[in-house]
Amino acid sequence: MSETFLTPMTGQTRVRVSSAAELIEAVPYLLGAEPTDSVVLLGIRRDEAGRVEPVLRLDLPAPERFVVAAHRLVALLTGSGAREMSLVLRVDTPPADGRPGFAFYRPLHDAVAEACRIRGVRLFESVCVERDRWWSYSCRDATCCPPEGIPLSTGRGSAVAAAAVTAGLPPPVPLAELSARVRPPEPAARQAVRQAFARIRTELDRRADDHTAHVGIRNETIALLQAARVRVKRGDSAMTYDAAARLVVGLGDVQARDQAMSWEDPDPAHLLDLWTALARRSLPPDSAAPLTLTAWTAWTGEQPAFARVAVNSALEADPTYPMAQLLHAAINSPLDPTTSRRRLFPHRKPPRPRDGTSCSAP
Repeated sequence: MSETFLTPMTGQTRVRVSSAAELIEAVPYLLGAEPTDSVVLLGIRRDEAGRVEPVLRLDLPAPERFVVAAHRLVALLTGSGAREMSLVLRVDTPPADGRPGFAFYRPLHDAVAEACRIRGVRLFESVCVERDRWWSYSCRDATCCPPEGIPLSTGRGSAVAAAAVTAGLPPPVPLAELSARVRPPEPAARQAVRQAFARIRTELDRRADDHTAHVGIRNETIALLQAARVRVKRGDSAMTYDAAARLVVGLGDVQARDQAMSWEDPDPAHLLDLWTALARRSLPPDSAAPLTLTAWTAWTGEQPAFARVAVNSALEADPTYPMAQLLHAAINSPLDPTTSRRRLFPHRKPPRPRDGTSCSAP
């Protein structure tokens, strides 16, 4: 899986985390989503008064990849300037061997600690969260960190939650819920999807006999996408596998895909519905195109957590897909989504504000 940096909260948000319990509560706000079966590394920049930046999340690796994953994650964070780190392991699926998650993933913690030692980085805090309890790898004092773990706080009245509310941040969405929005077709439907794509490719290959035909197919693809966009906006999201295959195969034309990327809407939900519908009706590597469009629309539509899920899924579908690689790099950089859109599509005017207020380009 591709590692994705995350920008914590907002540039104006300041949260003082004084305990492991508060660190655990802060993680979903830093990610923008409730992590599941995840390893989360939080970099701390001491030259910026202890600001947490960046944050890195990865699916929990298999035991044979513990060492490789640990060194990769620590290298990425130190490369970004972090000189201290904290580690949070979130275990939602019980280990197959029946051991508690805290014990099963201790070697992963040890590998992270060793990678930090090699690079001269302090591992400030390290915890494992499983179900409704958490354990500390850092503290060996049974009086404050008992072997049976510590119950998670169920309240949302802490300083972390208060700072998030003050900053106008929405409640974190479960990461599994975001992933489900771009899940591939169910196994029972995959043969039907393959057959639909084979039929469409045969049809388009028969038609694409010269440059004029290619241009005609491209224009047809854009028209079909526009029509599908209108239907989805009207609440009609029904789509056959053949119809989805025609659109996804058409998005293999880079110019058609770029035309779709340039579309804007004051409410990006309709475009996201279209791209996710196509992603759920296609298989790798074809699904890389609609997944990349999903990531782009989410990123430029101020849904960064969903954008990261979608771009990682696009790279899983096709690690060589250039636009997914570029977008992944953009999301991991300080680039502003609005500025990026303006530079890529300078001929497009920004959408009119929905609340009636005026806006001007910065």
